[in-house]
Amino acid sequence: MQDAQKLQISHIISKVLLFVWGLTFLLFPVFFSTLTTDPFTLPKEALLAFVVLLSLLLWGAKMLLDKQVKLRRTPFDIPVLLFGAALLLSSLFAVNRTDSLIAIIPVMFAILSYFVVINIVREKRGLLFLTLSLVTGGVLSGIITTLNHVKVYLLPISQTHTTSFSPLGSYFDLGLYLVMLAPLIIMYILPSIKRKITGQTIAFGVLGILVLFALLVTGNELLGTQKPLILPFQTGFQTAFAAISQDNGRVAQGFFFGSGYGNYATVFSRFKPVTINADPNLWATPFATSSSYVLELLATTGIVGILAYLFFIIRFVTPLSEKAKNPAYFSIVLVFLLSFLIPFSFIEVSLFFFLLSIFALRQAEMQPGQYYEMELRIVALRKGVLNFAMADETSRRGSSPITHLLAFAFLLLLVLVGGFYSGSFVLSDALFQNSLVAANQNSGTLTYKYQTQAITTFPYRSAYYRIFSQTNVALANSLLSLSASSKSSPSAQVQQTALTLVQQSITAAKQATTLSPQDVLAWQNLASDYRSLIGVGQNADSFAIAANQQAAQLDPVNPQEYVALGGIYYQLGKYDNAIQAFQTAISLKQDYANAYYNLAHAYEQKNDTTDALAALQVVKQLMSNDKTNAQKVDAEIKALEANAGTTDQTTTAKNVKPVEKTQPLALPTTTELPAQPTQIPLASPTPTPGK
Repeated sequence: MQDAQKLQISHIISKVLLFVWGLTFLLFPVFFSTLTTDPFTLPKEALLAFVVLLSLLLWGAKMLLDKQVKLRRTPFDIPVLLFGAALLLSSLFAVNRTDSLIAIIPVMFAILSYFVVINIVREKRGLLFLTLSLVTGGVLSGIITTLNHVKVYLLPISQTHTTSFSPLGSYFDLGLYLVMLAPLIIMYILPSIKRKITGQTIAFGVLGILVLFALLVTGNELLGTQKPLILPFQTGFQTAFAAISQDNGRVAQGFFFGSGYGNYATVFSRFKPVTINADPNLWATPFATSSSYVLELLATTGIVGILAYLFFIIRFVTPLSEKAKNPAYFSIVLVFLLSFLIPFSFIEVSLFFFLLSIFALRQAEMQPGQYYEMELRIVALRKGVLNFAMADETSRRGSSPITHLLAFAFLLLLVLVGGFYSGSFVLSDALFQNSLVAANQNSGTLTYKYQTQAITTFPYRSAYYRIFSQTNVALANSLLSLSASSKSSPSAQVQQTALTLVQQSITAAKQATTLSPQDVLAWQNLASDYRSLIGVGQNADSFAIAANQQAAQLDPVNPQEYVALGGIYYQLGKYDNAIQAFQTAISLKQDYANAYYNLAHAYEQKNDTTDALAALQVVKQLMSNDKTNAQKVDAEIKALEANAGTTDQTTTAKNVKPVEKTQPLALPTTTELPAQPTQIPLASPTPTPGK
């Protein structure tokens, strides 16, 4: 191929890369899909991953054509790399390592997007194109949300035809996205107004008006029906510092590297203060994000992560010099400020790196001495393996013929590995979404098929195994129930199929705890599976208790864990143990009506009428605002008094204030499989305490 042809193709690749990223900035906030389990965040993660990998491949091809490896050097390269390294280290040292790595990969693509974008844009027009695309994407998401708010549905998808729909997933994320873009828009308008009105000024002015209007609608909804549920700052602060100082068995790892990026739900379960149980609206909420992004970083990435982030901030804001003249400067400063006050999702983190790349490109125009190109080349070993030099200096000297080949090989390997795992993850998620649709249509066969395919495609996601175990139990129950309804004993084939399903259920549930040993949901699910097999599986009762105890250890101040544990003891007729578990639940939450209700019936089973009536009296007091349940409890009190031949001989508990919201009253129950001729052999849950 002639040099002129290579140069032309290289130029075309540069144009294609610019267009692709402009389109990405435009589509990112509005892109969603009903084909995945998460219709909002996961499609955006997949879009960014695809574009980054495609860009790396095209960038590598351009290096081959140009026969040189040029990199743009910016003052933020080291802070970005250190921040990414801190996140990665937190994942590698996490107990729930698989979950953390899955959570961190999309963030790594966001970080890579910064390095890709600053290296593909070389002209001022390209920067303006990217900036307009980024702002226009935010405006489009605001327009769609605003029109949906007034019941004007632009999108031909039935799932979007609700007044609360937003392509960003929530009004909260939309509000943050637009607020972060607002300073960028303002800074593009103000300087132009002082000189003269241009087409650029008009374009950003129109976009600014649309953003303002969308923000007014969003703000009104956030103060009203769409008010976000955010963890109180005091609770988030206490949880974060407990996470890095009280992690038994891994104190050093917890202090330096936290519990693993993306694992805040686990952190919250393990380290939340017991005082949260006093809040009737929050005590049962499993928070997956902290009160602010900084507190979440502290809890999940430890001291190393928070120091890397603070270094990033300091490196950006100092020295001020010409930075304040950059239109993106105040948007990024605002992002830093907001990160101390409110939680961020993947969407806000990605927008931050988009803004940072736009800032760096504009700064390269203003301060070319600090934002310059270098060429990477291999020189003689006596000078070192790698050497960096200014791009123009290297072009005069000539470059090594092998450098661009090695660079392309590295990028190709990165694309292949990243593409394989990212593609497998997205495909498996789509398959799993198909299984959920099939389950809603009561198609057990299709549900089982799609879940099996999803697990085979990407066998590293604990939630897949957890739900698959429930599917197996449901299918076994359905199979045996059909045989029972025919008033005939299950055939040998039916029994064998049910046995296989039960064993698969336990295997899948255990695999979930292996992949996520600190995930309380995984242990709750395993306990539920064993409990459903009590009377059917060998040692199912002791295994259910062990799994539930592990769940309680991972969520120690949650009274629901002890009510569930007490329920197992109650089912087994171990009423003293049940009473102890229910009392523990009450000690954690003294206005927990369901704990008192279960405690009353455990006392009743022991013929302890006095204590049973006392507990029911407390329930009656707590349920004073719930007429239906109050009447139910009152009837039980009268029946118990009549059976005991007493009339109000109990003492009502003191200092128990009624609450406005309580969980429905329910005694411990279980969905047992029909009895089998022989006991099914089950494997031990093998809890992993203290990690």
